[in-house]
Amino acid sequence: MKRILVLALVLLSAMTFVFANASGESTYPSQSIELVIPASAGGGSDIMGRLLIEIIQDLKLTNQTIVPVNKGGGSGSVGQAYVNSKSDPNYTIFTINDGHTVGGNKAGTIPKDNFTMLASVGVDNVLFVTKADSPYQTYEQALEASKANPMKLTVGCADDIDKVCVYNINTETGAQFNTVYFNSAGEIATAILGGHIEFGMFNPSECAGLVEGGQLKAIATMAEKRLGAPFADAPSFVEMGFKDLVYYFSRGMLAGAGMSREAQLWWSDAFAKVCASEKWQNYCNQNGIENRYMNCDDYRTFYLENEKMLLETAKKAGAL
Repeated sequence: MKRILVLALVLLSAMTFVFANASGESTYPSQSIELVIPASAGGGSDIMGRLLIEIIQDLKLTNQTIVPVNKGGGSGSVGQAYVNSKSDPNYTIFTINDGHTVGGNKAGTIPKDNFTMLASVGVDNVLFVTKADSPYQTYEQALEASKANPMKLTVGCADDIDKVCVYNINTETGAQFNTVYFNSAGEIATAILGGHIEFGMFNPSECAGLVEGGQLKAIATMAEKRLGAPFADAPSFVEMGFKDLVYYFSRGMLAGAGMSREAQLWWSDAFAKVCASEKWQNYCNQNGIENRYMNCDDYRTFYLENEKMLLETAKKAGAL
């Protein structure tokens, strides 16, 4: 996919990015900041957002208070609407992922001139998973069965991005899997273990415990190469000959449309330091996230290309 080439290019240029403004000194920030988390308290997005604040405070990057604000609902659109309501875009930032990008476009909460991109902080891998004692112990077996029984084998999806992934799998491999929505990855796992569906789409952190415990089995990854334990036995689609079937679930930081360049550059530099910290690297390792920092300018290039790809594919998949 084109997005993989864009990702590689911006990662190279990010290594040489140097933070500076016209005067060489920054007076930003000069007041407290809200970090909006477009999710309910206690979930994975909430934990990540609060950890980012904690690391910024640990590194003493600012003496200003950063307040976490939970605005769950609408696949991120409720949080985006809250950001849009702010009169000063310089002191409200928020977390975003690919699901929120699609959700915001569906709800119309992404401004016409888009948000201000601050930094990429990581990407999740995506896995195609089944029950450990499933008759489909390899993706090839699942593919053959889906062709023999079109739309009879079902893949559980927790959001529109999961549906996009299944659409890409069907398109690239010739499979004919059906999809069904669930409220969470936990519900998908329960449905698989109960024999109600055959497969599910998961991020590593959502299924690692059940894979390690011998209840679920990952039979393919949409990463470019195999992942580490406990997913080392799952080949990548690239390895199986589907060279264009690669997808990474991106996570980043944005601000409202119209944030000043000074503030944008300050946050870009701040998140470079956050992503280089041991605490962030440990969090990524423990949660199956690849630590992929991009500065604000490179992230903008990636984000806009990625957004275009997501919306085009979501429309084809029937998610828009």
